Amino acid sequence: EIMLNEIRIDLPSHAVFIKKNQLTLTGKEYDLLLFFIANKNKVITKNAIAEHLWGDDMDQNDSFDFIYTHIKNLRKKMLEADAEDYIKTIYGIGYNFSTQ
Repeated sequence: EIMLNEIRIDLPSHAVFIKKNQLTLTGKEYDLLLFFIANKNKVITKNAIAEHLWGDDMDQNDSFDFIYTHIKNLRKKMLEADAEDYIKTIYGIGYNFSTQ
């Protein structure tokens, strides 16, 4: 189990809770949240996110629209469940999952 402020993740069941609210996340959103938490308070580049989520299947010539979509959806679901807005966009670089 991972606990971070109001976020609780039950690893065996892949269940994510914000306070008492269970989030319904896609597989990629779940993986993205774990990656953000593992790298909290660090700047993560879009390339690092793409490589983590898609590995060798990632074509570096593709646009990052799919990353923006997954992050937008994850952020929206977390905010709707009454979480803080942890996901900060670092313009031109990537993202920072900030718990400060």
